[in-house]
Amino acid sequence: MRSTLFLLLAQARLFWKARFALSRCGFVAYRMLFGMRHRIREKSTTTKSLLSLLINTWGTLVWVFLTAVGLQILNPYLVPWFTKRGFTILPESDYGTLLATVVGVGGVFIGLYYAAISAIGGAIYAKVPNNIRDLLAQDRLGNAYMRCLAALTFFGVCLLAFHTLGLEQVILAVPIFTLGAGLVIVGFVRLGARAFYLFDPTSLSYRLFEQLRRCHLQMQAGGYRWSDQSFQKHAHRVAQTAIDTLATVSDVAARAPHLSGRPFAGLCKDLLSFLLHYESAKKSIPTESDWYEVRYVHPDWYRAGDTETSMAHQTATGLRPQSIRDLRWIESAILPIVQRCLELNIRKRRYALVFEILSYLDAYVQRLAKEHQVEFAFNLVGDVFSWCGSLIFVKADKAVAEESLENMEICNRLAGMPISILIAYVHTVESYRRDVVLQRIHKIKWKSEKAIYKTGFAGDVLKQLEWLRPRLEFEQRVEGHIVSPSWYLQELITQKEAENVSAAMTCLHGEARKLYENRTKAATSSQHPWLAAVMISKESEYWNKLDYHTNTLNQLWSDLNSERRLEGFSWPSLDVDDLKRKKARRRIELLKLMSDQSVLLSLKSRPKSYPDFAGQFLHAVGEALLTALCENDSGTARVLFKRYLYGSLVQFERLTPKEAKLDWRSEIELKVAVAPLLDLMDISGYMYLFSEFHDAPYIEKIVSEEWDECLDKDSAMQRLELLAVAVSLTESAFELAHRSINRTRWAQTVQKRLKDVQRREVPADRSNLFRSFEPVVMHRSPLVRIFAKDRLPSFRDGIDIFLGKYVRRREDGGKLDFGRRRRRDIEKEIEREERRYRETKEKWDIHSAED
Repeated sequence: MRSTLFLLLAQARLFWKARFALSRCGFVAYRMLFGMRHRIREKSTTTKSLLSLLINTWGTLVWVFLTAVGLQILNPYLVPWFTKRGFTILPESDYGTLLATVVGVGGVFIGLYYAAISAIGGAIYAKVPNNIRDLLAQDRLGNAYMRCLAALTFFGVCLLAFHTLGLEQVILAVPIFTLGAGLVIVGFVRLGARAFYLFDPTSLSYRLFEQLRRCHLQMQAGGYRWSDQSFQKHAHRVAQTAIDTLATVSDVAARAPHLSGRPFAGLCKDLLSFLLHYESAKKSIPTESDWYEVRYVHPDWYRAGDTETSMAHQTATGLRPQSIRDLRWIESAILPIVQRCLELNIRKRRYALVFEILSYLDAYVQRLAKEHQVEFAFNLVGDVFSWCGSLIFVKADKAVAEESLENMEICNRLAGMPISILIAYVHTVESYRRDVVLQRIHKIKWKSEKAIYKTGFAGDVLKQLEWLRPRLEFEQRVEGHIVSPSWYLQELITQKEAENVSAAMTCLHGEARKLYENRTKAATSSQHPWLAAVMISKESEYWNKLDYHTNTLNQLWSDLNSERRLEGFSWPSLDVDDLKRKKARRRIELLKLMSDQSVLLSLKSRPKSYPDFAGQFLHAVGEALLTALCENDSGTARVLFKRYLYGSLVQFERLTPKEAKLDWRSEIELKVAVAPLLDLMDISGYMYLFSEFHDAPYIEKIVSEEWDECLDKDSAMQRLELLAVAVSLTESAFELAHRSINRTRWAQTVQKRLKDVQRREVPADRSNLFRSFEPVVMHRSPLVRIFAKDRLPSFRDGIDIFLGKYVRRREDGGKLDFGRRRRRDIEKEIEREERRYRETKEKWDIHSAED
């Protein structure tokens, strides 16, 4: 029926016009309805926004309004008090003018401030992420000022409104508005001056550091809801947001040319200062707290248990990862920022900023060592070396003749960080000892959940304490007291301390050696001999200080392992003798490097602003060579003597005046220049002496072969004459030769070593009226007896031995004149000593037969 009617009507044009008109009316009606709904929604949103604004500001509005009402109520009581003291009530026109002026000034300042903020935001913060713009919006000083200004302005409006309604003028409004206006005017000057610093986003980062400090302080034992997981997660999220914002700020500062210098460095120093304090605070945070980030570690298939592997195989899946707490999640996020700042400033040659950051890094690694985190400290130093090394150890085609002083200082500071770690760690060893551990255990109140975090134990020990506390608390609740004896608790904690000390001592020997060795190789391979010399010098200082403190560290290790009462307990192992052997091997390698670098650097022209590494290394090799002779270390003597010989010759050539002048200055310079030759001859002579003392003829062979190789050339006679001149120059009657005190010390060292030679009492000659017996040195070598028979240092030295044992035996050296004092021949003294020794031995045999 409907379809039939529709077909009939569809034949008429009027039907379609009517239908179109109705559709049009419907469309207009729907459009109007849609518009009304949209306007209602907009009005609703606007109303909600207005309500939200009122909700956010109602507190200020209410207390300002109530203050105005209160003053208006108190005014009748205050007017008589003011009148009695001679104050005149202002006319109503002046009162209104004062209020209107203050309100107008407030409105103008509000407009000026936000105009300045808009200009700053448009210039700097328009293209930065929202979290940095939030820093500008949350500027504490600016917001506090604007709240004060807004309150004062609204306060004036309220009093004007009351006055318009016919209420009396408030007499207290005069002093209040006078002080308030002064505050906002003077404050606006300071705020305007500070506005220029807002162009630097790093100046607003103080809020982020406050958030970080507040979060980790809350998570320490005793903080508000410190053991609640919800609060722990919240603190972690807030801290993570703050760190992300700091990373963004650092990225903006690094990309902005005007911010990549001092502002960026200042931000990094603040970051390192935060880490410095945070490292100490971590001892008070539970190791399983949700404050720490969770990482997932996938186990090895063949290390996992049978149940896990079987289930994983049957389900065709992998092993489930294990979740662990990343106790260094903050450091992992902050240290890359410091790395970027260091690299950027080194490239820009802002060395003053680099040195400041390195000083903060040095303080940080010292704090790590004090908190028993030696391994992490060495890893950090290695990372810093990698950051800076790629920029200062630049590959060169040939050896760099002159290095920049700034690069040498950077290398020097980096190479000094392991020394800082060592010294800082040694200063804390007293806190490891067994008696100290026992004292701390006695102070723990096991019922208190936070007591174990107040004892000062390191983070590695905290895990053991966290395992112990619930068990001891259970004992105390059940038995009324702790059943486990103190020695048992001491053993459990001492075992962890021993593990820490074992790892630390391994790092102090092994990681330090790798660190110095790798960086020295990097400097050498990149053709930077001066930087290599800096590394070698600092490494020598490090091993020297480690030798000095080794006894303290060994005593600590012995103390921790002195009592092991728990059978089957897993204690750490540490081969102290192996560490000592490895250290000795590295010292020999270091001496080789010193001798090689001494020759290399002596051939180069040294600026006065550079340390004399060549002289330092040559002196160190000479001292080590004498020590090796005294200790009968022929291997070290064999390795070092050839290098010492050629290094001394090169050092002499470097010190010799290039221009021959017949004046006293040239003579003094020449006497200084021959000092290395005198040292060389002195050491060579002592090598002959100790060869016979230790009955080690190969030491004498080393000296003879190396000198023969040096002199068996076309210039042999010239070099021998040079040795004669060097000795003759030191023969002045009233003058000490240069470095003679050092050679005298060597003679005293030799004399002290020879005191160990066996002595016997034999009948003295009849001419001796004071004693009937005299001591005789019992040694097969007459040369040893000559030097060992005198209790006081002998007038002879190694130079006398070298001249008699080597130089005068040569055909080209027998006729050389070495001065009046050196004319005595040691060979003749040896012959006289042999005759005297035979006579003394006969006396001894006769005396023994009579007895």
